[in-house]
Amino acid sequence: MLLTVRITLLRQLTRVDLARFGPRLAEALVTRSQQVKIRRSFVPRRTAAADEAVALYQRLVQDRPGRHEVGLARALVAQGSVPDDRTVESALAQGREAIGYVENATDLDGLVALARAQLMVAMQLRSDAPRDALPLADQARETWLRCAPLGARERMELARSLTEIGYCRAALGEPAEALAAREEAVELFRRLPLWTRLKYMPARLEAMTGLADSLVSHYRWAEAVTLTTGAREDLTFMSRVEPLRFRPTLGRLLFVIAKCHVGLGEPEAALAAAEEAVGHYRWLAEHDPIRYHSRLIVALRALAGILNAVGLYEKAAWATAEAEAMESR
Repeated sequence: MLLTVRITLLRQLTRVDLARFGPRLAEALVTRSQQVKIRRSFVPRRTAAADEAVALYQRLVQDRPGRHEVGLARALVAQGSVPDDRTVESALAQGREAIGYVENATDLDGLVALARAQLMVAMQLRSDAPRDALPLADQARETWLRCAPLGARERMELARSLTEIGYCRAALGEPAEALAAREEAVELFRRLPLWTRLKYMPARLEAMTGLADSLVSHYRWAEAVTLTTGAREDLTFMSRVEPLRFRPTLGRLLFVIAKCHVGLGEPEAALAAAEEAVGHYRWLAEHDPIRYHSRLIVALRALAGILNAVGLYEKAAWATAEAEAMESR
């Protein structure tokens, strides 16, 4: 039965018997919020499904406390993960509320919900507050390990937790620890079945981008270039299909590639990669300004750094001036 048809039927049944059919409807709505594509036109449907699931679970928890908290935590994580126009603060509030419902869980379903909530909050915090994000990413890793034996989906989530740990460690000036976490994450992805790797391609490519960045920080430029070759091809293709989902990672990867070419003494290739990266961030800032205006500013400053590194000081000053002008708006 199609999910949309199932949801329609369950809505009718839930009006008759909330206790019996409400949990089934809520879980179907959570699934819908995760299945609908990330393209901009689909975001309202994802948001509506997640919002309805949370509201339904809240009614169930109110009617029967102690029975549906794990489901409510799952719905809150789904709600906070939808790429809509709500603020980071609201997503953080949803994630923290979810953690509160399952922080003392010992059963498998509760632990899985807890790990996903911890990871979601860590991902929301990592850009602006990596020091706060790191303990949560560590907790997510430990929670996933408590879920052993791990299936393919759980191993993928464990790898995502390690990717976040690597990001935070790098941001906090701990390159050796970042490299170790990122190597472990990429190795976990490599050991997953082919179908799982394809299904969770965004997470895998994010891990590869992080590892390449760590290799650059250790001056292992040739290894980083080799690692990024396949990832760049995959991201370039997928960015045409789902730009909002893949262009941010492609932009980060292109800056890593630019650093590689600077290290290898290839200024033209470095400049081309950095300018392409900024082009992607300009597109993102135009189509989703709430999320990507600040990231475009960061990208322009990174471009200025590459321009300075290859000796184009006047162009670097222009890029810096544009970033400052955007920041002052």
